[in-house]
Amino acid sequence: MNNASKRIAGTAILAALALISFLIESLFPPLFIPGAKMGLSNIFTFLALILYGGGSALATVLVKCLLGAVFGGNFSALMYSLPASLAALAAEYTLFRLLFPKTSLVAISVVAAVIHNLVQNLVFCLVTQTPEALSYLPYLALTGAIAGLIVGLSCYGALKILPSKYFSR
Repeated sequence: MNNASKRIAGTAILAALALISFLIESLFPPLFIPGAKMGLSNIFTFLALILYGGGSALATVLVKCLLGAVFGGNFSALMYSLPASLAALAAEYTLFRLLFPKTSLVAISVVAAVIHNLVQNLVFCLVTQTPEALSYLPYLALTGAIAGLIVGLSCYGALKILPSKYFSR
């Protein structure tokens, strides 16, 4: 199997895993504040970026968000999840390209998770015209940092155990 085929197959597997974990996580109630989730599907998005590049990570995000809305039956959530996921991916991509390996995967993940939560909150404020919801920003930044830490450590651990044959860009 050539590198392009490996990248396509690997991206498809990671996108499917992101979608499955997104759907499973949507079955659980929010963590500490309304809308707060761990974002475990972001493990697979970040792995797609690290292993196969920005295009694969973008495909994974689109599959997760679009098919997650279809299968989850919650199209209104798409207006929050898609912009936030794209903003987080843009930050992750930029930091990964410019600062890795000088900056750890965990730090990159934390920044992306915080951006994800902040963008979701800003979209909510714009859509509902409720600027009072900005008071959630400190709590969302904290939950984002915790989620980013877990995602970053999970990716770091996965990369330590994955065979190097999966690292074909």
